[in-house]
Amino acid sequence: MAHSGELINVRELMAETSVEELNRLAEEYFARVSDWNYHLAKPFGSLDEVPQLLINFAVILQGLSICQGITVLEFGAGTCWASRFLTQLGCRVIALDISPTALRIGKDLYQRQPVFGERPAPQFLEFDGYHIDLADLSVDRIMCLDAFHHVPNPGEVLMELGRVLKEGGIAGFAEPGPKHSISPQSQYEMRTFGVVENDVEIREIWREAQRAGFTDIKMAVFNVPPFHLNLDDFEEFLKGRSPSWRYAEATVAYMQNQRSFFLYKGEVAAADSRFRTGLKAIINVSPQAATVKQGEQMTLQAVVKNNGSSIWLPRSAGLGAVLLGCHVYESNGKIFHHSYHWEVLTPGDGRPIMPDETVEFEVNLPPLPKGSYILEFDMVSNDVCWFALNGSPIVRVTANVI
Repeated sequence: MAHSGELINVRELMAETSVEELNRLAEEYFARVSDWNYHLAKPFGSLDEVPQLLINFAVILQGLSICQGITVLEFGAGTCWASRFLTQLGCRVIALDISPTALRIGKDLYQRQPVFGERPAPQFLEFDGYHIDLADLSVDRIMCLDAFHHVPNPGEVLMELGRVLKEGGIAGFAEPGPKHSISPQSQYEMRTFGVVENDVEIREIWREAQRAGFTDIKMAVFNVPPFHLNLDDFEEFLKGRSPSWRYAEATVAYMQNQRSFFLYKGEVAAADSRFRTGLKAIINVSPQAATVKQGEQMTLQAVVKNNGSSIWLPRSAGLGAVLLGCHVYESNGKIFHHSYHWEVLTPGDGRPIMPDETVEFEVNLPPLPKGSYILEFDMVSNDVCWFALNGSPIVRVTANVI
């Protein structure tokens, strides 16, 4: 270890200290904490940290294309604040960390701040620094927030991440940059606690990631420090004029010590209706006016084309199942019953509907009270969205019940 005043060489620290010893030091870091309030409050534990933590989380979350029900491994979960957010979003979360004390704090966080609604229970998993105790191809996504630069054996760890990630999966990382180790805070952390504060060299990581089975890498570019303009400059900015160059310069300056990136394993699976993006349809319902007697079912004919970019999942899928929905309005436009009826597109539990595919089926509406109505038809993805929210056109039919 360097004496006071000398810069610690992080590569020498990594070479001279075993993974087991670094694991022990990391555990001591958390075990010596007597007051857990700061860690339980994350990402709101410190005002200085909040913007960076939240923006890092948002950037990685967006890039991972997460939806409910998928399995997400948070590597280096620490005290699990991000894991809890992912659980709230409906993911099956595996919180992985080398510190059992950190995971105990995370369990306490879940108990003190339970997630709302029915969500998959999280799994807390200790990491020995070498092997992740999960089966091959067992997770859909990996999230890593400011943890990979603490890893003393990045090549071995990337091999493990590549092993547990499914084909078509994505691993997202938010890390510091290539001069991280010489920053004052990094030198303090290494000198005081003995932890690794490694430089993040993307070319080195990409070489190791390719050996681990990853096939592509993408870098996220963004800017956390505020960039405020007066109204005139803002309008010039929107036109691509001079203030845009100032913003670009500020972003370049910020990105010197920020590396947020995504590693892809094979081709990312085609989007399906668990995701809102890409959900559009062309709907035809006939006849455009119908009359039935009170107490009778109303039968209409529907032709629906998937003219979006996503696969529509069948009713059996539950989350993301696509059906034809009907809102019922009174003749004066006042809503009578929102989401009055949902009709399956194919018999039984159905089958996936591919982009550009057209299906024809009967719509059998339950009886309505006597009166005049406007029936509004829109496609719906279960627990995701109505297609009209994406700008997909709706269809209206007038109905009289006599």
